[in-house]
Amino acid sequence: MDKQQPIFFLMNSIDLVRGGLTKASLKQASTFAEMGFDVYMVTFNYNLNYPQIRHHLVEMDKIHPNVTILNHYEELDGNMETSPSKKTLKKKTLKDLAEGGTINKRKGKNAYRIYQNGVYTKYIDYGDDDHLNFIDYFNENRYRTKREDYDPKGNLKRVVFMDFNKNKPRQKVYYNQKKEAYLSEWIDPKGGSVIRINHFNPKTGEITKIYREGSTKFKVDWITSLLSQYKDPIVISDTRSTDEVLAEIPGKYATKIWRLHSSHVHYPFDENGDIADKVKTGIDNLNQYDGAFVLTEQQRQDLIRRFGKEDFFHTIPHYHESKGKSGGAIKKFLSKDERDPKLAVVVSRLSTLKRIDHTIRAFKKVIQYIPDAKLEIWGTGTEEEKLKTLVKEQSLEGNVSVKGYTHDPDEVYQRGLFSVLTSKSEGFALSVLESTVNETPVISYDVRYGPNDLIHHNVTGKLVEDKNIEALADEMIDLFRNPETTKQMGIKGAAFINENFNKESYKDKFLTSIAKVEEYKKNNHK
Repeated sequence: MDKQQPIFFLMNSIDLVRGGLTKASLKQASTFAEMGFDVYMVTFNYNLNYPQIRHHLVEMDKIHPNVTILNHYEELDGNMETSPSKKTLKKKTLKDLAEGGTINKRKGKNAYRIYQNGVYTKYIDYGDDDHLNFIDYFNENRYRTKREDYDPKGNLKRVVFMDFNKNKPRQKVYYNQKKEAYLSEWIDPKGGSVIRINHFNPKTGEITKIYREGSTKFKVDWITSLLSQYKDPIVISDTRSTDEVLAEIPGKYATKIWRLHSSHVHYPFDENGDIADKVKTGIDNLNQYDGAFVLTEQQRQDLIRRFGKEDFFHTIPHYHESKGKSGGAIKKFLSKDERDPKLAVVVSRLSTLKRIDHTIRAFKKVIQYIPDAKLEIWGTGTEEEKLKTLVKEQSLEGNVSVKGYTHDPDEVYQRGLFSVLTSKSEGFALSVLESTVNETPVISYDVRYGPNDLIHHNVTGKLVEDKNIEALADEMIDLFRNPETTKQMGIKGAAFINENFNKESYKDKFLTSIAKVEEYKKNNHK
């Protein structure tokens, strides 16, 4: 592979607050940009905040400034601004928008209800910086008829017409900067699926193309129009929502690689178990791809035993970038004395897959032996409120706290004596790598895939039988009782990661694997 070949990473969406997958994808793209490749992250969702997202990701050092984030709707709109613009339209005041109606502020929200002679007619929502987000309109029967979406500069960008009974979208119309419609989508309000897309010539209003039964062909046409401008591009599907798009891209346009970040089977994750629903599209389309990248050798071997194709599957784990004695590393050295010998930490998405409740239940036993032990849980997700309730039910308010999202997991790990992982399954267990490089050993359930690649039991951390909450508690008690031994585990673990999961090794594996995929494609006449 030479540096004239651009790399396209397919992502459905990118945002500032996301879990390990998005973080890994940003890091992956940044590595290639740093090496001098033209790198594009391709997104398909509708989000008016992409200029701000791009700006903040670079500002927060989460993405290399040379990575180009493309968005389908922005491209169709003709909006070429990649960073926030200071230009704004003359803002309409709230009084103007109320059109003489009564203004009623929502408590705790930057939003207002508008009444015309007693009839509720509008709901006006503003962002934290007081720019207009959207206006909802209501008829005399209080049915929501439509929503108008505005960009941060005050431009009307989309109107969503609602189904009265279900209060769900039936039609979405998209507008460019000149208020000309360039796209409309017809929606089934029962399930939210797209049943028809009309692509307009914004200058004449004529329909240039119609797409029926879903949006995949619509996305494929756009991405192939991009790929056709380049020589020998590489396209990698990084999220399961883009696997069908990758499969439908004609092979003549690019080398197509499926990048798997999770287990491919359902719980209990036996190697011959049922294929996971979100992975099924990718598995069903293996013959449409030129290669597949997974994160652990164990998963690669499981896939080969099941599907054959030994030369098709490749192992490329995540990596840790050693920053020397500057930046984040100096903070680690300075904070060694601040490591709390009575603190355990969890940094995770708070979902049912992660089973954080197991850690909380285990901690109930821990405090019977270590009464002043503390557990901090960092992250956000669907289980957040349930976990807070569980803490109260277990009478652990004085020992366990749910802290919310952190943009600085290194700082969290550096304060803790150890961290805990209780997932049902992982694609790699990136949090184990991140904790270990901060010299914070991990107690983890021994699940597929990743923990047993990253942890040497009783040497660099602890592996516990899956679902064994009692054993989990016992291992936590052991580490709390032996803080110096625990710290030595952390030192050994960091050395192991730095030797085996470093950036240079990652680069070599990725480039070598892409070359093998190109050879596989050539040999199979794809």
